[in-house]
Amino acid sequence: MAPPVQKGKLLNHSDKTSTEVNCAINENVRKLVRSLSEPGTSQKKLRQMEDTALKIIANQRRSWDPTTTDMEVKRNLDDLAERFRAEGMASLGDTIKDLAIRYLAMDENQQQFDPNRGWPMLELLFCIADRPVQKIRRNRELMEQLRLSIINSMEAAEREPHLQEQAKLEATRNTSETEVDWPALLAEDFLDPPEDDSSDSLSDWSEESDCDSTTTLTTDENIGVSRSLLEMARVYEQAVMAVVPTGSVNKSYIPTVESVIRSYDFRIMKPMVLSLNNLKGNHLRRSKLLLLAPPQSPRPFTQYWQSDNMDFFRKIHSHWWCQYVYLNALPSSAKPLDNFAVSYVMFLNYNARGLLALPVPKTITEPCLLREILFMFVRPASCCFFEFDKATRRITVRDNVSICTVTASTMKNFLLFNVVPALEDMMELRRIIDNHTLHLLGVKTTYTVEFFAYGLRDLVQPICQLLIAYEDRVNKDPAKNTLIRFTIEFRKHFSQLRLLRELAEDVILDKGPAHIRSAYLLSSLYKHTLMQEPHQKLATALLFISLKRYCIIIDGWWRRATLEDHLREFIVEFCYEEDAHIRSHVRKRNVGIEDDLQFVEIFNKLQSCPLYQLLLDHALESGETQDLLCSVNTLSEMLTSNNEIQLPSLHDELFAQLFAQLKVYCGADNTDYEDEPEPDKDYEDLTVCNRQGIRNHELFAIFTKPLMEQRLERQRERLKSNPFLLANILKRLERSTCLQLKSELPEALREILRRRQWLANEYAIRTYCKEMQVAEKMRFLRHTMLLEKYYLLVPYYNALFVRMEKNNSWALGSVLTSKLCAVLLPHYPQLAHQLHVKLISQINSNSIKVYEALDAIELDFERPVAMHQWYILTPANMQDYNSVWRLMLKVKWAVWKLENLKFLRRASPNPCAPLDLIGLTIRRLEIVRFWLIFLINKLHAHLMEAVSRQIEHRIGECKSARDLRNMHDEHLAWLKTHCMLTDEFKSFRVALDQIFHLVYVLDMEWTTCASCMRDHDALCLDFTISDDGIDDGEMQRNSLEYLALNQVAEIELTYIRCHQILADILNTLVHQNDHGFLSALEETINSSVPH
Repeated sequence: MAPPVQKGKLLNHSDKTSTEVNCAINENVRKLVRSLSEPGTSQKKLRQMEDTALKIIANQRRSWDPTTTDMEVKRNLDDLAERFRAEGMASLGDTIKDLAIRYLAMDENQQQFDPNRGWPMLELLFCIADRPVQKIRRNRELMEQLRLSIINSMEAAEREPHLQEQAKLEATRNTSETEVDWPALLAEDFLDPPEDDSSDSLSDWSEESDCDSTTTLTTDENIGVSRSLLEMARVYEQAVMAVVPTGSVNKSYIPTVESVIRSYDFRIMKPMVLSLNNLKGNHLRRSKLLLLAPPQSPRPFTQYWQSDNMDFFRKIHSHWWCQYVYLNALPSSAKPLDNFAVSYVMFLNYNARGLLALPVPKTITEPCLLREILFMFVRPASCCFFEFDKATRRITVRDNVSICTVTASTMKNFLLFNVVPALEDMMELRRIIDNHTLHLLGVKTTYTVEFFAYGLRDLVQPICQLLIAYEDRVNKDPAKNTLIRFTIEFRKHFSQLRLLRELAEDVILDKGPAHIRSAYLLSSLYKHTLMQEPHQKLATALLFISLKRYCIIIDGWWRRATLEDHLREFIVEFCYEEDAHIRSHVRKRNVGIEDDLQFVEIFNKLQSCPLYQLLLDHALESGETQDLLCSVNTLSEMLTSNNEIQLPSLHDELFAQLFAQLKVYCGADNTDYEDEPEPDKDYEDLTVCNRQGIRNHELFAIFTKPLMEQRLERQRERLKSNPFLLANILKRLERSTCLQLKSELPEALREILRRRQWLANEYAIRTYCKEMQVAEKMRFLRHTMLLEKYYLLVPYYNALFVRMEKNNSWALGSVLTSKLCAVLLPHYPQLAHQLHVKLISQINSNSIKVYEALDAIELDFERPVAMHQWYILTPANMQDYNSVWRLMLKVKWAVWKLENLKFLRRASPNPCAPLDLIGLTIRRLEIVRFWLIFLINKLHAHLMEAVSRQIEHRIGECKSARDLRNMHDEHLAWLKTHCMLTDEFKSFRVALDQIFHLVYVLDMEWTTCASCMRDHDALCLDFTISDDGIDDGEMQRNSLEYLALNQVAEIELTYIRCHQILADILNTLVHQNDHGFLSALEETINSSVPH
């Protein structure tokens, strides 16, 4: 017996070494981690988790000393299960308790000397568990799957021993034992036992048989069974007891022996019955070859059965084509060659002399075969010749079926190479058309793909009509319309089916975002319209039809300024601001973050497509222009004045423009359908021309509305009676020229869009210039925010500087706005009320430094919705204006402050009297002031030169709203660069802030110096007499303190250092960064560096 296990020590059952134990732990940890990890976890992540688990187990093994009792471990287990129940995961808690109970009940735990050996192991598991409830809650679905898999594995392990035992019993069972009725058999042959009183019979038993007295079977008799002698005796005894009637005396001589039979199933091994073959019989009976029928003489003719029902041969998909029905068609004559399919097989069988038995093929007439082929084009199904697999959507030809004049193998090969590819092409094209037009099987499509499918349908429909017509020809004259003629006539159409299928599979994406699927289809079709493609005209016709959806969207944008794109398939979208109802801007629709990399690659390839770029540029520019006109209520005026409402759609214009350009190749071309003569056309044109002199657009629309409605109605009727069928378009393209075309369709589209955009841009520029007066607003901003007319605002800003220095509750936006409006109203009566002062920083407003307090305010200009909406004066533009405005105010404040620092002049008439030490110190302070005035004035002159640039006269050069916006953005960028407000001038702005701070320090030093001076003498300090003429020792002490603690020397050194830094920065900007506009400022500052 194993010694008792000490508490806290793990028992080693197999006396393994430490290395073997570690290897076992590593292997089990690896299995545990891989079973608990999510599917698809990388090998690197799995190895990291294995290392972490091994470190945790190693630390616990070294530091773990179990001191918890069994009851505490059980309490912890119950608490954990209760926690799972509170978290809504009661099943997981019950599973953990069940696993713990199963572990404690294991045989290896119960057989140990210590019955509580399993509790310390549970305590160890609780110690190394890391937040089990939180981890399971985060991966609840995965943990539930693992729990179910553990339960299934345990149930399977419990069933395994029973299954193995049952399998062993089944293997040892002899089926012959269950077939023999042993009680009946033994009852028939049962022998009477000897007399009980006969003692002489004992002599017949030998001593050797005493040991085997428990059975009546000898050793030789028991050879054929699978049980021992005692067990077989028990079986026979039970059989005998079953035969003896109830209540009779048991006279059996079989002794009663207590024997344990493990099972009532036993096996009696029957001897193998051997039989000798008849060696004298026929030698073919001993041959392994199949017995063949003896050769027979050929029949003079083949018997055929002919149906009386003539409608029988007109049925194609009928029950009599099933495989178990064997039929043969009646040949045209009794000649063997007229029934070659059957005669050839019979000839081979006859010449094989019984070694071959080829089956005779089914045969039908050739018209039935053709009707079957034609029906397969319409609705594929399994029939006599063809077998259709719905799962794989493949069509195959059946074996051993033919017509009378062709063998089955030849017919199969002919159909496989000439007919089956066309059948599959037609089937695939019908599937594509039905999925994208009828929306079968829940296929999500786009309107662009749907119009492409309609184009395919228009091209496939004539082929279907030809097939139907050929069926009528077969019924009328089956002798001429044979299978060979059918394949020759439809060879060109079959090639077109193959081309359409390859084209459809190349341009259609089955999944992905709607805008990528539509754009990819148009871009792929455009590639097929290039000159090197042999099917260029076909692709051009399909591209024209597929563009119809984009043309409808562009028309809606052109006429109503709305993006009618509920499927989100257009290439642009409206981007809305987060906090407003105002539309922000029109932007290109991009790929989402959650989309696959495949769609990202496709989207990147679309950027290089000329057709995509053409549509994108027009959509971005037209979206801005049309929405601008709609926002100012001038869109209807533009359309009415130019009769755009009555013009055909963009798709109709594209059709006319395309074939107008094709006249270059072939001259004037007669269309497929001529326009019907319009009644009173001359009268209508004359009436419209007479109304052109009306300046009022509303009156013009009223006078011409009836005529325009009549003309539009006739156009609609004409298009309705003669729609744009793809076959007609393709026919006209083929008739135009036999040569390859250049990119005519994109050129025609570009021409139409250019005309429309030119008209919209003209009205947009007119709206900006006349309705919104953008030039006046830009001039007003230059005068006020760029301080070009600072002389108008001097009183306002001087008062503001004084209030900021006093910190006297100056940061009141309403007060500042009212005072600013009062100053501007006499000069700008229409725009003064649109400028407001706003407080943006409460912290900066509390600063006593004016150049810091100026950062707390900004100007806001009330601009029209159209200007704010379409990037003319956006919030970003206003931020740029405010940055220039604050910089100019800081420079103006520095100039104002330095100019207001004035000394009292000497009353003596001799200004050239020598100065003492104190006078020289004060003069140094005044020199620093002059240095700062010079530097600030040079910077001020540079800034004023930049802000004085005018752009109002350039507005007339803009051709569109986008050009106007780009010009304004370029002007602001140029202004920020010349005012040194971009990131590359950050070091210059830091040095400039030091200059402003030096002005503030100089002002304080100046004030301190002035407070210690006498009023009657500017260059002497009074040490004895106060202002009242009384001797004041305190004044003397203050004067001496100023002489000792003045900061004039430090101010001088600081200015010199700042000046040198500015000179170095400007030198680098001019000569290294190539900013030539700073050359004058750089030369001035570098030439005036003090030493």
